[in-house]
Amino acid sequence: MSEPLGQIVGSNVSRLREEQGLGKTAFCLMAGISRPYLNRIESGTANITLKELQRLADSLDVAPELLLAEPRD
Repeated sequence: MSEPLGQIVGSNVSRLREEQGLGKTAFCLMAGISRPYLNRIESGTANITLKELQRLADSLDVAPELLLAEPRD
């Protein structure tokens, strides 16, 4: 992997959230997280648990492994 895993997850969460037209506040309510925590996730600085990864994936209606996938060039 060329990027740290936290940055990959954060980038994927941000991209998928925006593709689905979800604002940060709406997504935070769906995922049960605070906006500052979402900012940390999307910037790649949060150390999320597997349970949180599943909750993020469920909120985005995607499989958790999609959040772990490195972007293709």
